[in-house]
Amino acid sequence: MKKRLVMLLAGLLTVLSMGFGLAQFSDVPAGHWAKEAVEALAAKGLILGFPDGTFRGNENLTRYQAALIIYRLLQQIEEELKAQGTSPTMEAMAPEDLEALKNAVQELAAELAALGVRVSALEDSAATKEDIARLEAMIQELKAQPAPEPGMDQAALQDLADRVEAASIAADTALAQAQQLAEQLDALAQDVEGVKGDVAALSTQVESNAQAIQALNELAVLLNQDVLSLQDRVTALEKGLADLQGVDLEQFASKEDVAAVQEFAAALRSDLVGLSEKVSKLEGTVGDLSGKVSKLERNAFTISGSLNLRYQSSDGNLVGYDLDRVIPGTFLSTGDVDGDGQVVDDADTPIAPVSGQTTASLSLKLQTGKLDATSSGGANTYPGLVQFSITGSWTNPSGGSPVPPLPPILVVDTVSTTLDVAKGQTLSFRFGRSVNTKFTEYVMDNENNSLGHGFVATLKGLPLGTTLTAAYGEKDPATTNFDYFKALRVAVAPSDAFSIGLSYAQHDVAFAEVAGVDGSLALGPVKLSGEYFRFGTNVMLTGSFSEGGYVRAELGPVKANYRGLAPGAANPAGLSLDADNPFRDAQRGFTVEAGLPLMGMNLGFLYNVQMDGAFGTPDASAFRATLGLSLPAGFSLSAGATLASATAGEWFPATYSFVGVKGPATLADYATAITATLKHDGAAGNALIKNLNLTLAYTNRTLLGGPNDGLAAYGDYGGLAVGPLSVDKVVFRYNDSNLQNPSAGQTLKGGIRGGINLAGLPLAPSLTGEFATRVSDGGISETKYGFGVKFGQFLFDKSVFEVKAAAYSATGLQITPAGTDTDKAFDAGADHLYSTTAGAGGVLSGVYATWTYWDLSFTYGLFSDQPLGTTLSGIFGTPTGTYGRVFRINYTVNF
Repeated sequence: MKKRLVMLLAGLLTVLSMGFGLAQFSDVPAGHWAKEAVEALAAKGLILGFPDGTFRGNENLTRYQAALIIYRLLQQIEEELKAQGTSPTMEAMAPEDLEALKNAVQELAAELAALGVRVSALEDSAATKEDIARLEAMIQELKAQPAPEPGMDQAALQDLADRVEAASIAADTALAQAQQLAEQLDALAQDVEGVKGDVAALSTQVESNAQAIQALNELAVLLNQDVLSLQDRVTALEKGLADLQGVDLEQFASKEDVAAVQEFAAALRSDLVGLSEKVSKLEGTVGDLSGKVSKLERNAFTISGSLNLRYQSSDGNLVGYDLDRVIPGTFLSTGDVDGDGQVVDDADTPIAPVSGQTTASLSLKLQTGKLDATSSGGANTYPGLVQFSITGSWTNPSGGSPVPPLPPILVVDTVSTTLDVAKGQTLSFRFGRSVNTKFTEYVMDNENNSLGHGFVATLKGLPLGTTLTAAYGEKDPATTNFDYFKALRVAVAPSDAFSIGLSYAQHDVAFAEVAGVDGSLALGPVKLSGEYFRFGTNVMLTGSFSEGGYVRAELGPVKANYRGLAPGAANPAGLSLDADNPFRDAQRGFTVEAGLPLMGMNLGFLYNVQMDGAFGTPDASAFRATLGLSLPAGFSLSAGATLASATAGEWFPATYSFVGVKGPATLADYATAITATLKHDGAAGNALIKNLNLTLAYTNRTLLGGPNDGLAAYGDYGGLAVGPLSVDKVVFRYNDSNLQNPSAGQTLKGGIRGGINLAGLPLAPSLTGEFATRVSDGGISETKYGFGVKFGQFLFDKSVFEVKAAAYSATGLQITPAGTDTDKAFDAGADHLYSTTAGAGGVLSGVYATWTYWDLSFTYGLFSDQPLGTTLSGIFGTPTGTYGRVFRINYTVNF
């Protein structure tokens, strides 16, 4: 009786410890190692499963479920005892049987508690597949075999467990390495795909290697699952051995079975070693591929360009106007010809009668990275030796009569190369039609504007931090005057705190030269810099030359400069084309300024002395003090006082202003005045009203002896959207520069720009409009207005049709470009819209219509010096006044 109860409970413990971690009912996989046990318990009614027909073997066993299973087991025992004629009551049981049953139940409870912890850990780490059925069957066979002799070697079993655990760790490591290599190959494949057709073969090789890695990953996963399963089985065997101490083990496994498992573990370790060797080999392949891809990227060669087909006809004679003042960005605009950042001061190409003409244009650009090179004999290699860019164009126009095709034009933009002369020394060359280089602020300052066609050579890394730079070329290759330029510079910088340089340049027609010395020095907190230069026809001796120079000093918040530049020093010898010189020419003087933050305020001081004549007595001087204060809600307050004199010692002059400089090159008006300005910044995080910028400025000159004072109030607001209606910008301005004279100095200005987006309606229409005007004393006025309609889905997808009409008029101002006009139509800080030059005034109006489908466009434009209504009526007839109209069909493909 006792033996029967103990065996029943032990069998239940074994089934629960092995089955409830993995077994299932309807979802139990075929061939599962616990399937037979689960089905047997279900057949006996000990396990019923869940209402949906599942067993849910991966869930933990609760104490309630254990009690229910034990209860059902006890009921079956009672039924069996009754069938045998034995009393089913506890009293009928022998004391030793009852005690054994109690111990077995307590043992079961302890095992169940430990089992819950082990099952949770196994759920996090173990993974089982149907492909391990073979190992599970082996475990079942081991259980079915007679137990080994009592003297069975327990150390062999422990050695087996240790070997399997080591194999599991090795498999996990190999799997992680394989996954890491797969990620590296995926990233490498993305990089290779960005390279052109030159790496197609390598992409194929990378793809095949990626497939091999994937196969190894799958193999590693299977091996890992086998190892984990073996680990689970060994753990179960260990627990079973601990529970069955003293039991005859021959019924579970023989020594031959254990030896077979050991042999399998050894074979598994051999497979893992082979996998590791394959992974190492793939690592070498990946490294080789990475080097090849890096080389291909460095030697990348690209071709880009565009093909343009155009038909165009025009008539009229509109000359001298800038159409951007009416409708900016049309194909009739020449853009920013003079490079000053403005288009309204450049007259557009005259519109003249031209019959229909077809033009085809092809442009190509060949560009490389840093190409590797090999010497002609093949003995030397030069990695990253040369880099170049070449553009070519070909145009073939044909009009009413046959026109022979024009030859293609090939232009070398830039070609650069760098050679390693010695360790730490490099020699670089740059050839092309744009020689952009800079020696100093006043010698060979051509960073933005090219001096011409030629080359620049630079040798770096010489002793004492010395750098040599040479430039040579033709200033104007379009002419035959052979105006060559030559330039040379030596710069020495033995440390970051000290540098000195010598520069020389000349050109031939008309002969002129420039030479200079420059340097910088840092002595603790004091920083000094400056240069001195001569320019003329004989700068080395006592010949005909002029000179200029400056020194700048900085000590914390205090800055000072001294400058002295002769007339023409802004462009010495014609060899500095950039207009960003720090000081203007034809002036001498010095400036001292300082800024000091104090208790939430910013204090500023400036003292300037201007000596346009000989050294000695100042021609003019000025002292300025400023105060800045930040206020809540995005407001700020600033105030300043300037005392200026156009005559030495006269601080309250009748003439209260003079032309001078504050150190930079721009001219400034140092007017004796007291100023106060209150601002609201709409972009500040604490702004009272977002996107609203306000300025209220007052200038008082009368307190310091001047004849007048002024008041200005202006601002702008933008970024407002209410449903389909949007307001891009609203500007307003009132300025009275002479409050003492109500009939002079006043300007009123206002403008609004916005639109309506009706994209939800058929054809996806949208409307835009703008209006700006200003009126100033003296009969000066400007007005601009325009409107447009756009259909984003005109008849079919990708089809866009747009019409714009606008007009600009001025009174008392020059309407054609004067060369100094600026676009201030929606700038609240300026009085004017476009023009500041006095003139007769006039009108410019136009209409512009375009239909675009992908890269194909049909465009019609009509502009005239008549009011907009007259121009619009001229669309269907012959326009009046001076006019110009153009029709164009254009198709462009970029590649």
